Amino acid sequence: MSNQRPAMLVFVASILLPAAATLAGASSGRSVSLPGCPDKCGDVPIPYPFGIGTHCAATSLSSYFNLTCNGTIDPPRPMVGNDEAVVEITDISLEHGEMRVLSPVNHICFTSDTTFTKFLGGYELQLTPFLPSPSRNRFTVIGCNTLGLISGYKGTASQYVAGCYSYCEGVNNTTEGAPCAGMGCCEAAIPANLTSFGVKFEMNQSKVWGFNPCFYAMVAEVGWYNFRQQDLVGRLGFVDDRAQRGAPVVADWAIRNASCPEEGKDMPNDYACISVNSHCVAANNGPGYLCQCSKGYEGNPYLLNGCQGKVSTQI
Repeated sequence: MSNQRPAMLVFVASILLPAAATLAGASSGRSVSLPGCPDKCGDVPIPYPFGIGTHCAATSLSSYFNLTCNGTIDPPRPMVGNDEAVVEITDISLEHGEMRVLSPVNHICFTSDTTFTKFLGGYELQLTPFLPSPSRNRFTVIGCNTLGLISGYKGTASQYVAGCYSYCEGVNNTTEGAPCAGMGCCEAAIPANLTSFGVKFEMNQSKVWGFNPCFYAMVAEVGWYNFRQQDLVGRLGFVDDRAQRGAPVVADWAIRNASCPEEGKDMPNDYACISVNSHCVAANNGPGYLCQCSKGYEGNPYLLNGCQGKVSTQI
């Protein structure tokens, strides 16, 4: 028997991330949203080209820049997605072109050797501004006698498959806080430009399901997960204790449907770097570009006159 555990998020934590871990670039002290538009949802700054509502977002560049603010939760939380799926946002960085989101944890849980429930989510990002950051995330598997696999496509044509194997004969054979090197948990790198992917499990549950009923796999931010023996025991204990809202994933975003204009040529009509004292840089993950304020300036390069001179503290 196989049933999916309901989950609202399919893209990409049960605890709030510490303030020191927030993404840089969204708080210069100046408004970073369009004039007259909300600059925050709850305590999360919303910098343009993102915005709450179509009139506040750069929807001509991507419909995914249009966010919603879920006011049914206290504090309210920004969400991004489409009619089929949405994801919670915890941080947006203009400077680095990053967005931290919360993703549900893939899992399979056994109540007998052959009876189980599962949730296996997938990512289709080809038409979005987002790609999982290869340097900021890892594919992580938790469980005993478990092979976790991640497969998908890099760009539009190149197929990709990777994974790792986690082994243990019992909970006492693992070490609290140990690195995810194969005893109780393991991890693997993911590639750049990973536009779509899904997760699957291969395991010998017959020897371990009695003490380790659930097996987990996730793409998660580097350093977020640390192994605990209690993650192996109990049904969905890891999700309920540590990842009710999902595991944090850092996504690289960019203006995907264009590239930086060549020097000496006219700027295209939909060029995003409209502030004076700003410039264009190529995206470091996948196609497209980002805008940055020139040296000595800060603010929002996507807004007219958004890059302003830094205030000097010297006398």
